[in-house]
Amino acid sequence: MASIYLWGSALLMFLLFLAWHENWRGPLKEAEIKMFMAQMEANENLDKTRFDTWVNFMRCDTGAEFFMVNMLVYTKGKLAHPETGEPVSAPALFYRYFRSFIGRLLRNGGYPAFSAGAAGDYIEAWNTAANPGWSGSGIIRYRSRRDLMRAITDPAFSGDHIYKKAALAVTYALPVDASSGLLVSPRIWVGMLLTLLAAFGQIIYLVLRTHNG
Repeated sequence: MASIYLWGSALLMFLLFLAWHENWRGPLKEAEIKMFMAQMEANENLDKTRFDTWVNFMRCDTGAEFFMVNMLVYTKGKLAHPETGEPVSAPALFYRYFRSFIGRLLRNGGYPAFSAGAAGDYIEAWNTAANPGWSGSGIIRYRSRRDLMRAITDPAFSGDHIYKKAALAVTYALPVDASSGLLVSPRIWVGMLLTLLAAFGQIIYLVLRTHNG
């Protein structure tokens, strides 16, 4: 009976993980796209110059996860806090934005997949602008395009962009679809970890039962 509880609990936890991690609703529907378009048009905090890019991004939805590659250049020197006016560093302001952002991200099956500080100048660059002095980069995993659109059209979330805009002198964000690589997906390592824990629990149970009886 203990074995059933152990393995059953592991299976249940994995299913709960998949319920959070995976997009079960498929690609965006036309009605959803029109709804998000209307919300974007009504949101004064959003940059309307890339409206067509956002619409195309939604219409090309496959329902699969994607990753956002972000490149960042922090604003130099001390900045005035957007609310208090007190002097504050750019990384501190960006952390204020990210602290709000990460909560919404995790609630919707997303998470930071990678982050790093710049280690030097361009090693290779063809037909591109000069290095603006990149501070670092980060890659964010999104469960679906629907989740991203919900985030950017949320008035509370877009309102927090004042911190990001103040903290960053230069930035770009490029959505990409994962095609190959050696990094192990949480779908695999979470399943392996739960299997390992259940197996370890099974071993302990068998050892204790043998010792006691």
